[in-house]
Amino acid sequence: MNATEARTRHAQLAAEIRAHDRAYYVEAAPRISDFEYDRLYQELLDLEKRFPELATPESPSQRVGGQPLEAFRRVTHRLPMLSLEKIRASDQPTKEEEPDSEKRKRRQDENTLEELRAFDATLRKQLGRSAIEYVMEPKVDGVSIGAHYRRGKLELGVTRGDGRAGDDITANLRAIKAIPLELNLKDPPELLEVRGEAYIARADFEKFNARLEAAGEAPFPNARNATAGALKLLDPRLVAQRPLRAVFYAVGACEGIAFATHAETLESLKKFGLPTQPEWWLCRGIDEVLECYSRRVVCGYHEEKDLRSRVPYDIDGIVLKANSIGDWERLPSKARAPGYAIVHKPIPWITPAETRLRAITVQVGRTGVLTPVAELEPVFVQGSTIARATLHNEEEIRRKDIRIGDTVVIRKAGMVIPEVMEVVQSRRPPGAKEFDFLAHIGNRCPACGGPLAREKVSAGDKQEVAWRCQNVGQCPAQKTRRIEYFAQRKALDIESLGGIVAEKLVDSGLVSEPLDLFALELAPLAALNLGSPEEPRVFGEKNAAKAIEALRRARSLPLARWLFAIGIPNVGEQIAYELARLHRDFQDLADSGLLREIQAGDKASPALLEELRKRLEANPGLRAEAEAARQRIGGEIARLRAELEDALSRIEQGAEAGAEDRAALKKRRDSLKGRIKTLESNLPTAGLSQEIGAVVARSVLEYFGSAQGRTLLKRLKELG
Repeated sequence: MNATEARTRHAQLAAEIRAHDRAYYVEAAPRISDFEYDRLYQELLDLEKRFPELATPESPSQRVGGQPLEAFRRVTHRLPMLSLEKIRASDQPTKEEEPDSEKRKRRQDENTLEELRAFDATLRKQLGRSAIEYVMEPKVDGVSIGAHYRRGKLELGVTRGDGRAGDDITANLRAIKAIPLELNLKDPPELLEVRGEAYIARADFEKFNARLEAAGEAPFPNARNATAGALKLLDPRLVAQRPLRAVFYAVGACEGIAFATHAETLESLKKFGLPTQPEWWLCRGIDEVLECYSRRVVCGYHEEKDLRSRVPYDIDGIVLKANSIGDWERLPSKARAPGYAIVHKPIPWITPAETRLRAITVQVGRTGVLTPVAELEPVFVQGSTIARATLHNEEEIRRKDIRIGDTVVIRKAGMVIPEVMEVVQSRRPPGAKEFDFLAHIGNRCPACGGPLAREKVSAGDKQEVAWRCQNVGQCPAQKTRRIEYFAQRKALDIESLGGIVAEKLVDSGLVSEPLDLFALELAPLAALNLGSPEEPRVFGEKNAAKAIEALRRARSLPLARWLFAIGIPNVGEQIAYELARLHRDFQDLADSGLLREIQAGDKASPALLEELRKRLEANPGLRAEAEAARQRIGGEIARLRAELEDALSRIEQGAEAGAEDRAALKKRRDSLKGRIKTLESNLPTAGLSQEIGAVVARSVLEYFGSAQGRTLLKRLKELG
């Protein structure tokens, strides 16, 4: 065989193998046996061995190529990879209900309908519509990924990371046969970023775990853990040995292509040769959503008939999205989630388990808040073994009448956080005493023995009353938690400094506050004893070197990461990002005239607009972003004004219409006027995030005006 014949045969084999990969991984309809597939693949390898020039990056043989990586490169997403807001109806039983009673199930169904209708009502109000078209689809319990195709060829693969930036896992995604190296398009766009989930199918996961156990290795507790672990491997050859697959359901950055609806996006991705959801539904309004939910998703509490039995992977919710992509920008976003979509966790899918509560311990957080924790007989719940669960606060223990020794029902709130759902009263042991929170901890902080006070604390969107340790500067537990928070991945990502390491750093006196970490030296850190004096276990030079290198990298991380890391009240990850957009550094934040104007509560004051104008002019990227926002808002105002003119014209011509029609038109007119007025008020401050309100501004200014904030600024300058 000469080179020309080899090239022709190689092209035939490559096309045939890609077609079989598509049939197996995308269409779930294999056309040949594994033996026949292996024969074709071996012939391809033999040709490339004889003619090495045929082993191009697009060849099926190059799914796993190159040497292991030393580390993952960090990649900033061109468009943020946001998470979804979760809603789920309350399923706490009333006093008259048994946990599995039909009455309770009917109430849960009613709550579900109420929650979904409330979401629809919000969107209809925001869009001024009588009905909205939705797409319902399963939420895959996998690991979020993005794949960038440049002119149709896979160029980059990334993890979600913190939503703003992720890890470059291109080599690992190339090793997943379900992900095509080239799109099935004759005229591919300049750029198409597709987003989805990597996963391991249930059947494949069982076989994979069986192989691990047969080899004497520990099995994974669930498929998601196995998937996440595989994507973190630095050797793509090892990734190829895991039965990874992928499913894509969205697009990110695009050049040369656009989609009008989410349904069109899903259909197009499948045509391009990408694996997509086998089941999703287009619903013309909320009534169709609810009918689909009860007939095709949850199916009246029959697990064997519901959606989970019809897809090959684990799912942990149902995603509901407005179908029109044009509406997405018109719907206000939340802090870390878009406004056009939610994920709903069906109550019947949250399968609880019973176990015994052996003890109650009390943890002290970084702000001194005391949180009771249930120590449990280990029990398997929704994919993992649970030995501890939050009890939230003293009031929650009293409300549920939780006592040590009780048999309790455990579930994962939001399918993530273990919590005690209720007590099985009929199995309460004789002599179980009512839990006295203060007596249990001797009326003192369990970590430092300091005094306590009951204070209002933030708990998500609510305010709760909780006990707080008053020994702010000296409590070792608070110091430890602050270091853990400072070093976490979403903050400064300082490797190996969580958990027991942070605790031992404080106990040893090497570190008292987070900024002390930057004074650590290799030798004392390597010698840090993580065990006991009787059974020492040192941190080690290799781990110490990694931590020192991470601290070096942290010095140049963006202001947003630092701002989140120091833990100012009311400043979470998204707020930190928004504040950092408009400020140069910590000192600029401390002296911010912009925040002072916002704190005053007058968003459109001349002083605020002048301050904002100066900041926009000083930042070209921010200026472009603000101009784009103004154009979007201006375009929306123009569209609404056209609708308003049409409504006014129809009202004037409405002599022949019925009174009911005229009333509806007038209501529409008033709604349009209100929306135009709101948009016009936002137009001057289009470069300023609505996330930054008076509460946030006050928190930031008070922090930097405090002794703690002034000390932080001084130490940052000292550390360079």
